[in-house]
Amino acid sequence: MRNYKCLSRQIFESGTYQLVPLRDEDKYLIRQWRNEQIYHLRQSHPLTVEAQEAYFATTVSALFEQVQPSQLLFSLLKEGQLVAYGGLVHINWADKYAEISFLMNTNLEKDFFEEFWYNYLQLIEEVGFTEVNFHKLFTYAFDVRPHLYPVLEKSGFQLEARLKEHCFFDGRFIDVLIHSKLNRRLTFRKATSSDVDLYFEWANDEETRKNSFNSAPIPYDKHIDWFLKKIHAPNSLMLVFENHLKQPVGQVRIDQNGDESVIGISIASHFRGNGFATSMIAQSIQAFFETFETESSIIAYIKLANVASKKAFERAGFTVQYNDDEIYRLEARNNPN
Repeated sequence: MRNYKCLSRQIFESGTYQLVPLRDEDKYLIRQWRNEQIYHLRQSHPLTVEAQEAYFATTVSALFEQVQPSQLLFSLLKEGQLVAYGGLVHINWADKYAEISFLMNTNLEKDFFEEFWYNYLQLIEEVGFTEVNFHKLFTYAFDVRPHLYPVLEKSGFQLEARLKEHCFFDGRFIDVLIHSKLNRRLTFRKATSSDVDLYFEWANDEETRKNSFNSAPIPYDKHIDWFLKKIHAPNSLMLVFENHLKQPVGQVRIDQNGDESVIGISIASHFRGNGFATSMIAQSIQAFFETFETESSIIAYIKLANVASKKAFERAGFTVQYNDDEIYRLEARNNPN
């Protein structure tokens, strides 16, 4: 098997599916599929055997020798058999984006397109978002195959643009649709003493103070004393969340208090509106139950006016227990099953 220099791992797996670096042995089947499906490809004429052999011997082979290749091409296997191929193409390493390409066995398309396309998208995201840390992946498709789009939307891609009458096809001009997805994967770590100023900035953010039950600004000296005690408190879990570029996005704190623990969250102002809150909350409650091995419930207290926060907690599995004139009380329980 050939290896890409820019990848720390070469094989990506999900169930019976494997994505492996493009195999030389697949070139003839790929040629056949491309010629059978030329109508939706950016390919002006059928490929000859000689042209395909030359392409694999020069262009494809060179990709494995480059630190930042223009393409990362893969064979998609199901139970060890080739069913499709594709990859990341038109890669821009500086701006961290790439186009997704995909082509499957023509004879299987009618019955298995949705299944293969969906599983392929999950695997190619592992390559693009997790392995090489790209910020954006997108598809560029002639508007002749509407069955593409529901699977893209199911996988979290959104229609970014419709290029009206962009290509001349079969005697008429047709649209091109571009669907894209941004890297919204978050990781977390426990807060340390070096985060004291970061937390101070977040705590005194205008929007954060407005949504807090005590809206007065926090003095720096009091913050330092509170923070250094809190990160060492045995009953507190303080997590800093970072994006794929290791930029701090926000924090979640859960304080254990007997049968009931209280959660709080804040997000840096320039990262708000990106849908991070639900993921942060869900990851935090899982980490909390794994860390403390407790059956206690987790409670969130949210001002009535903070509708966005309420919705984020509900999407993360919290349910509203009650509300009064000022607050909602939401609860999440440990449900290992």
